[in-house]
Order: sequence, then C-alpha cells, then structure tokens
Amino acid sequence: MSEQPSGLLAWGQGGIYDAIDDRQVIAAVTRSRVGLAWPIVARAGAGLDVIITGGWFGVTDCGDRTSAVVGSRTDQTVSANPGAATTTREDVIWVEPQPDQGTWTMRVIPAADLAGQAGLIIGRIIVPPNATLSSQMDIRPVTAALERRLMMQWRNTPVNELRNEQTWDQAWVYTWVTGAFTLEPGQWYRARFTANSPMMVSGQTLNGRIGIGSRTEGQNAQAAILGRAAVIAYRQLGAATHAEVEWVFQHPPNAAHVSRNFDGRIWAAGTGSYYHCSVNQGDGLQITVEDIGS
Repeated sequence: MSEQPSGLLAWGQGGIYDAIDDRQVIAAVTRSRVGLAWPIVARAGAGLDVIITGGWFGVTDCGDRTSAVVGSRTDQTVSANPGAATTTREDVIWVEPQPDQGTWTMRVIPAADLAGQAGLIIGRIIVPPNATLSSQMDIRPVTAALERRLMMQWRNTPVNELRNEQTWDQAWVYTWVTGAFTLEPGQWYRARFTANSPMMVSGQTLNGRIGIGSRTEGQNAQAAILGRAAVIAYRQLGAATHAEVEWVFQHPPNAAHVSRNFDGRIWAAGTGSYYHCSVNQGDGLQITVEDIGS
C-alpha cells in the first residue's frame, strides 16, 4: 500500500491563531461554499494505485465554521480498496484537512463513512465485486463546482404519450426526466420541474398535478419520494397549458455527502387521460437543480 498523499493548506500560517484567521477569511469570501475550483484528472495506476494528476485545487470545510484551500501542483498516488466478495461498492477519494497542523491528507474511503466528517470529495470510485486492480474500477473525477450554481439539468420531449396515472407513486414507470448530482452537507438547493405543453385529453376532471422528488442515485425510480407538487389547471379538454413546480430544501448540516436522482412526474387528479407534452416545441419537460448557498 502506498503512503497517503499529504500537503500544506494554502495560506496557512504557523500557529493556530493566525491560521484560523486565514480560514475565516477564506470562508467569508467563498460564503462557506466548498468544492473544487479546478477539476482533477484521475487514472488507474499499478495494482490498486490511483494517480491524481497535479494542478487541482479546491476549498474544503474544516469542521469549525472555517474553510481552507487544498490542492497539489504535483502528481499524487492514493490506494484504492479491493472489491467485496459479491456486491458493488462506492468509495470516494477524500481530502481531509488537519487545520491545527496546516496540512491535509488524501485517502480512499467508503462513501457510507462520510457522515459528519469535514473534508472534500475529489473523486468517486465504483468498485465491482472481487476487484483487485484499480484498472478494474470505474474512477470518476468530481467536476469543479465551487462557483457553479446550476448543478444539474435534464430535459426530454415525449410528445403525445397518452397516460392515465392518478398518483405520484403510480407515475414512477413514466419518469420522463431525471438527473443526478451530489448533495453537500448544509447547502440549500432549489429544484424546478417545468412542462411547456401538458394537456388533458379526456376525463371527468380538468386539473392534474406536477411534482418533483428524489431518490438515492442508482435506486429504481419507484423508490423516489415526492418532495413538492403543484396543481395543473387545464384550460379546457384538448388545450395545452404550462406548468411548473419549485422545491427549496436544505441537505442537513450533519448528513453525509450523497448522490441523488431528482425525478419529475405529471399525473391526473382524477379519472382521465393526459399528455405530459403535447407540442414538439423543444425541451417540453425540463428539470434543474441549483445550489443556492449555505
């Protein structure tokens, strides 16, 4: 096993007093946002080695309401963990600050172990069963997102797909728009789902519902839990309308980093049939998630 890479926190002065002042300044100018400011390049090396190409940097939470800059101008090598006997596992390349020492360390740990820890994810590793080489693993660098606000966008135009589901749960099999990204502890997000031409085709009701929900990435769409819904007020049978729903929420400060899918669905509020999208005028359904701060 190779030695854990490490380095100095940028702008770190000697002694806890001056250094914590530096970290308060970093937190202030970034509004306590964390993430990569410059993306990483990661590749498989010999054995279980994963090589992180030099030139990356980002801002990490230090666990004491301050932030620090981490990064390296030189290549670093970190050791991946072998696969389990029968199951696929998600690990992360984790950079953990030691603020009192003015240093950071990089290691690979299971994503499930991140709850409550201060640090920065710079990559994800999907480890298949019985993997003994990093070349057998799916290494996914994290994108640079420190100044990014639009975290995810997904769109679709399923024109004239006639449906008749009457609840969020029933409509799971026709989840036309979905996208995934990683939620950061303590951050607030705004999710929006818009439909530019839903239409009631037949039935006893002239209203429907548009909703947005979420599930752990990789779960079946049936597992998605509704976060927010709104009424679709159709004008008349056979006439298209516009509908949207917005959901603002916070990922709890002490929660783990978690990658989630955000699903958008439409359903009827009573017996009837409807189109999600009745007119091909470009991106009939769209879902977006924005990071709006901490």
